[in-house]
Amino acid sequence: MDTFLRYSLEKQKKIRVMLLLDGVISQKNAAVLALTDTQATLRLSAKKEPVTVNLRDILSCDYARGDHGEDE
Repeated sequence: MDTFLRYSLEKQKKIRVMLLLDGVISQKNAAVLALTDTQATLRLSAKKEPVTVNLRDILSCDYARGDHGEDE
C-alpha cells in the first residue's frame, strides 16, 4: 500500500483508494498531496478541499484505471 501512496505523491498521479471515510467504506480516485508515517493528505476531487486521513483508514490502493505504473 505504501508503494502506491509514494507513487502518487512522487509522480503526481491519481491512484484508486479504498478507505474508511466518515465511517463508510468508499472507493475513490485520489492524488496524494502529503504523506507521513501515520497520515496521508488526499485530493479526492478537484473542486473539494484536501482531506487528511489516518493510514489505518486506507484499506487498499491500486493504480487508477488506465495507469499501469510505467514511466512514460
